[in-house]
This record gives sequence, structure tokens and C-alpha cells, in this order.
Amino acid sequence: MINRPRFRAFFVSIPFLLLLLTSCASWLPDAHRQDVVQGNEIKREMLEKLHIGMKKSEVTAIIGNPTLKDPFHANRWDYIYRLVPGRQPATQSRLTLYFEGDTLVEIDASEYREPVPTVEEE
Repeated sequence: MINRPRFRAFFVSIPFLLLLLTSCASWLPDAHRQDVVQGNEIKREMLEKLHIGMKKSEVTAIIGNPTLKDPFHANRWDYIYRLVPGRQPATQSRLTLYFEGDTLVEIDASEYREPVPTVEEE
């Protein structure tokens, strides 16, 4: 026969022990977090190849298709790059190109940041 007071004490102590373990989670090792990369990675060398007067096809050949093509602003291309490296703060870069017809007329690199190499690239 089961000793009822001991049996109850055992089952009452289990939730208490689980609560105690979860409160001590700070000493447990952290889980790996995957780097999250979104958008077009445009390196400095690629940006330096762009110049006023280029055609859309030439721009696309150098840096690829834009991340955003706004149907209301067909003459504006936005290249956005965002990197969230594991537990570190996110970095974002933005390059905006303006066209008149098929010709590049303005390069706005005021929010451009050089992409940081990820662990695999190093």
C-alpha cells in the first residue's frame, strides 16, 4: 500500500521544484540564434560603380533588382538591407536611386551602411 502523506508531499513538491528550476535559468547556457539577413547586400565596390546617366538595365546588372519598387513612384528604387546578428542589435542600410525615364539622375546614399561580414564570410 502507498503511504499517502509521502505520496502527496512528492506530488506537491514537483511544481515547486519546477518553478525553482525555471527561476534559475540565468545560469543555463544560451541557445544559438541564427543570423537573419533580409534585402539586398550592396558592398562599397558595387556602390562605387554606380554613376549618374546609367540605364536601369546597367544598374540592375551591378546591384540587382531593388527590394522595393513603389507603383506610385515608378522612378524611385529602394535597396534595403537589414542584418540581425544573433543576440546583437540590428543594422540597416538603405540606398535610394531616382530615375527619369530609363536614366539614373540621383543617388541617395545618406542612409547607406557598409554590410558587416557574417561569421561564414570571415
